[in-house]
Order: sequence, then C-alpha cells, then structure tokens
Amino acid sequence: MKCVVYWKKCDPSAIRSIRAKFGIPNYTTINGESPCEVDEEQMKLLRQCEERGFLSIRMKKWCKNGGYFVW
Repeated sequence: MKCVVYWKKCDPSAIRSIRAKFGIPNYTTINGESPCEVDEEQMKLLRQCEERGFLSIRMKKWCKNGGYFVW
C-alpha cells in the first residue's frame, strides 16, 4: 500500500528508527513528506506511530520516475 508520511517531530533518532523499521527512503520533500510503501501488517504499526504523534499518514498517490519521486 502506497502512502506518504508527513513528519511531525523533528527528532532525528526517532525518524531514523522509523525509517529503518518500515523501509522508508531517506528522501524527504521540502514540505516534510516521504513516500512509503508498506503492507497491511506494517500499516497497523505505522498507525501506532501516528497515534503517538511522530508522523501523519497521508494517502497520496506517488510513483518513482528514474531517480525521482513524483506525486
């Protein structure tokens, strides 16, 4: 399932841990969004991170065009 993660907290260690857990690329737009592709089981855990206030999940369509992410 493709979605976009908007980072609410600026804690680098927390962001690094969440990226590693869910395989979120190190790419972040100037608006603080990162593309993410997770399965149903991981989405439940990602929602828990959202409830704790670390991030917001946005259901936006995106694709990767060469080395660039496109919304």
